Amino acid sequence: MGPKKAKSLFRRINEWLHLWLGLASGLVVFIVCLTAAVWVFRDEITGFTETEGRVAVRTGGAFLAPSILREQADRYLLSNRDSALSLLSVVYEKPGKAAVLTYGNLTDKVYKNIFLDPYNAKVLHDDGGEMSGTQKFMIFLRAGHRFLWLNPKIGSPIVGASCIIFGITLITGLIWWYPNKWNKSTRAKSFKIKWNAKWKRLNIDLHNVLGFYAFLVALILTITGIYYTFDWFERGYHWLLTGGKPRLERFQPGHSLPRKDLKPMAHADDSLWQRYVNKGYERVTILYPKNAQDTYTVFKQLRAGVWYNGGRYSYDQYTLAKVKQTPDFERLSPGEKIYQMNFELHVGNIGGLITKIMASLASLIGASLPVTGFIIWYNRKWGRKSKRVIGKPV
Repeated sequence: MGPKKAKSLFRRINEWLHLWLGLASGLVVFIVCLTAAVWVFRDEITGFTETEGRVAVRTGGAFLAPSILREQADRYLLSNRDSALSLLSVVYEKPGKAAVLTYGNLTDKVYKNIFLDPYNAKVLHDDGGEMSGTQKFMIFLRAGHRFLWLNPKIGSPIVGASCIIFGITLITGLIWWYPNKWNKSTRAKSFKIKWNAKWKRLNIDLHNVLGFYAFLVALILTITGIYYTFDWFERGYHWLLTGGKPRLERFQPGHSLPRKDLKPMAHADDSLWQRYVNKGYERVTILYPKNAQDTYTVFKQLRAGVWYNGGRYSYDQYTLAKVKQTPDFERLSPGEKIYQMNFELHVGNIGGLITKIMASLASLIGASLPVTGFIIWYNRKWGRKSKRVIGKPV
């Protein structure tokens, strides 16, 4: 066998970057990925633990109109001496889920959610303005994921910078993983984990092989996450996807136009609700006007938790004429569609439960990479045992 071929300068620089950038960002990446792996399933965990949000599905039954739910909730609040609170929104979900009416006092910033059976308007639960244990836990996870539980002005840039570094280590890791030549031996090492190997060899396989399989999903999650930290990245991301086209304006509901000859329409919420009920939407939210200039705003979602292909509409509270709406998703360019999907891509919600599982697994692998990578580095630097050579002092 001839002498081992020396690594190229490119390979040496790539490995150096992978090693030291990985060590520099490892702890942050571990926290960000581990919290993400659990937070991905926030809706499923909340639905399982918070039974007050469930109702029995009535075969052939129809949801009651908002005005009926509102009257029942108002009577409930009056009986509990909470009548000073104003209705802010009503949310209808798919069959099997309670309708939720949110009341609040904007001056004191007091809010509470009343859960009602949408089939008979029975009050199921009053959260008293307090978050559940599950909601607090999910907020705790998100704070770690986004800010490392630090002040957002400090934690967010640290997370964003570490994610940029992680993206680079993913790419340099793929280059390092790619063998100089393909044969039976290199294919086995590149794509298979040797479970019966000694622990050092097994650790290397867990790092290299799992890292390869998670590469694409992990890179997508990383890029779509950096979007939320740096404005310059978000602008460049949009420019790259759309070819430099101007960004669509964020939805603003606009204003109603008060007129002396008109009063706010009675049961306007019922009229708006009728436009969207039984249209295949999993969630319809109606926001109520807070003053004479405010509009009614309606959010519709084809799937709960998914915003990109839904829609937002605002309506004059005196005439119910449409004031503003978001652009039709189907008419957007491919690049703009991807840009609008960023949240769903980042949280793994783009394809339902299957992509959530993929995102969670990729996040778990992402959390493991700094650990297995550190162990590889430690073993190579300090983990080798001295060997005794006969006839020579040790």
